[in-house]
Amino acid sequence: MTSAFAHDGFYPFEGPATTGLELIPLSVRHKLDCAQVKLHLSQWQALSIDERAQLLRRACVSADEVLGYRALLDDMIGRYQAAPPTPHPLTGDEPWRDLSRWPKVVVDQCEKQDALLPPLRQWQAMAEADRHALFVLGRSRHSQAEFVAAMRLFFPG
Repeated sequence: MTSAFAHDGFYPFEGPATTGLELIPLSVRHKLDCAQVKLHLSQWQALSIDERAQLLRRACVSADEVLGYRALLDDMIGRYQAAPPTPHPLTGDEPWRDLSRWPKVVVDQCEKQDALLPPLRQWQAMAEADRHALFVLGRSRHSQAEFVAAMRLFFPG
């Protein structure tokens, strides 16, 4: 299943601070979660723009890619800061991976935004990266406009 983000690794609703790599793009946030790493914004911003772009472009799907992504990130962060990225182990019950129900944060955000929650089968049909993006936007207190734009992108009509 193909994700809705553009070929450049950004969703169309991500703003200039994200597309300029000042903020961590949603596609990178998904890769970080897959690599079981929490990266603080200050750590991200300590990296060069070229390094940030490399993390954006680098694949992180297969087990080998995940290990490579994590090693690259550890190496990059190690050059700038004494503290490595914070481990953030997956528990096996990540809400964006649960196809049996909508995550509570998405349901709650839909209610706050007066947005219609699509049928569950549409959540189930989404690419994992897109489910992750919607989950992240749903739990954010700062990106309600992006949440609404994401809902429109993922569930047109």
